[in-house]
Amino acid sequence: MMQTEHIDKVSIALKPNVYNTFRNLVNTVSNTLAEYVDNAVQSYLNHKAEIKAIDPNYQLQVEITIDRTNDTISIIDNAAGIDTLNFKRAFEPAHIPLDNTGLNQFGMGMKTASVWLADKWSVSTKALGEDVERTTSFDLQKVTSEGREELVVENKSLAPEEHYTKIYLTALSSNAPSVNQMDKIRRHLSSIYRKFLRSKELKIVVNGESIQAANYAILNTPYYKTPDAESILWKKDIDYQSYDGKYKARGFIAILDKIQNSANGLVLMRNGRVIVGGGEDRYFPSVIFGQVGSFKYRRIFGELELEGFEVTFNKNGFRDEDNLYALMEALRDELRSDNFNLLAQADNYRQRSKEEYVKISKDIKKKLDKQVKPKDLTRQIQDVENKTNNKEFVKQEERKVQDAKTIDSHIEDFFYQGENYSLRMDLFTDAGVDVLYSITLDSNDCTDIFSVKQYVCKINLAHPFFTRFEQFKKSNDYMPIISIFKSFAIAEITATLSGISNVSDLRIKFNQYILQ
Repeated sequence: MMQTEHIDKVSIALKPNVYNTFRNLVNTVSNTLAEYVDNAVQSYLNHKAEIKAIDPNYQLQVEITIDRTNDTISIIDNAAGIDTLNFKRAFEPAHIPLDNTGLNQFGMGMKTASVWLADKWSVSTKALGEDVERTTSFDLQKVTSEGREELVVENKSLAPEEHYTKIYLTALSSNAPSVNQMDKIRRHLSSIYRKFLRSKELKIVVNGESIQAANYAILNTPYYKTPDAESILWKKDIDYQSYDGKYKARGFIAILDKIQNSANGLVLMRNGRVIVGGGEDRYFPSVIFGQVGSFKYRRIFGELELEGFEVTFNKNGFRDEDNLYALMEALRDELRSDNFNLLAQADNYRQRSKEEYVKISKDIKKKLDKQVKPKDLTRQIQDVENKTNNKEFVKQEERKVQDAKTIDSHIEDFFYQGENYSLRMDLFTDAGVDVLYSITLDSNDCTDIFSVKQYVCKINLAHPFFTRFEQFKKSNDYMPIISIFKSFAIAEITATLSGISNVSDLRIKFNQYILQ
């Protein structure tokens, strides 16, 4: 049993307003929750031998429960707990862990994450091999208003073999996740901890649902120039080291068997944890992937474990961008070698034969034939005409869309006929709105003659169109249809700017027909 020190208080000394700055840090919910998982994983790795000696069948588990009804979040793990040597450091600002080479190297994860998510939080932890559970609580309002510099620690005797950390957050901030973000959180965490999830060393449960790491099939087919030759598995194992030995990369780069917008791009890891590419923001260096939307861009994917590159404070990027780019240039040369030109294969291979397209065509026709009811289309047309000719009905629908609360946005700028414009894609969820998508000119951005005109395309993710089809529920891949709406929006905007009148009528009628 380790020597246990009785700790009554722990220092949190900082200027009170500094804690308020934690709340305003630029971050994402997934990255913030990942800080707690990082601490659990590192605790497990540091004490793996001791834990396995007690329980050979042990599996690290992190359970995250987000309850917006009761305004609480809990993160409970069965790792080795926070021991005496590290307990004070876990709460004292500007302290790094005794071992700063692992996942929690900066030592600010739990503190900043907790303040970012909530006004109040508590930590109960029991370290493996010690005979005491320690519990302390933090209240942001009291700390900032009263200038508190210490937290009271409660000590409770427990058996040495017990080990866990339990974190409870209450009085959640505006940064806390909504119900609609659960799927996104699961996807991000499954991506970030893919290595540990695949090895079964780690189990992550989010609101009662265990998450799984995705595995993507790799293209196995002949080189495009020799289609009758033997098939090749288009995967390149990477084991790179710079001339000075400082920078290393291990892993693979491959070609997807089937194009998937959520799978392409590179994922960059450190110590088994994804740093870049844990969500939608995967890494697409142009020296390897070429232009956005090219076949290479859409087909190539890979996972690389990096060494020697410094990680940013919030662990969402690498600092040494110049050397990272130099690494990508070196990898490019390996990927286009004469005996294994993966880049050429990704650029030139066409997946489907003519026979496959014939089969797809027949399948579509068969499904369409099943749906045919002679009178239905006539009735649908009449219903839509009656609604869209009703100007008051159209205005009411537009007002509903404008009043709907946006949950996320994406902005792209474009240049047309000598003028600068921007298109903002607003995503919202309102089952009471029948409109699938809308397009408006943001009047708030048109008050200044020098401002860029901003058009807004609002897309309703709660529309029956999305809930009706199983493929959206199963794959969560909305990007193909979002791309179509984006194209519709740009087409309508440019047509209007070109002087074509009543272009929006087509969209208004479309929104009604799609309901059918």
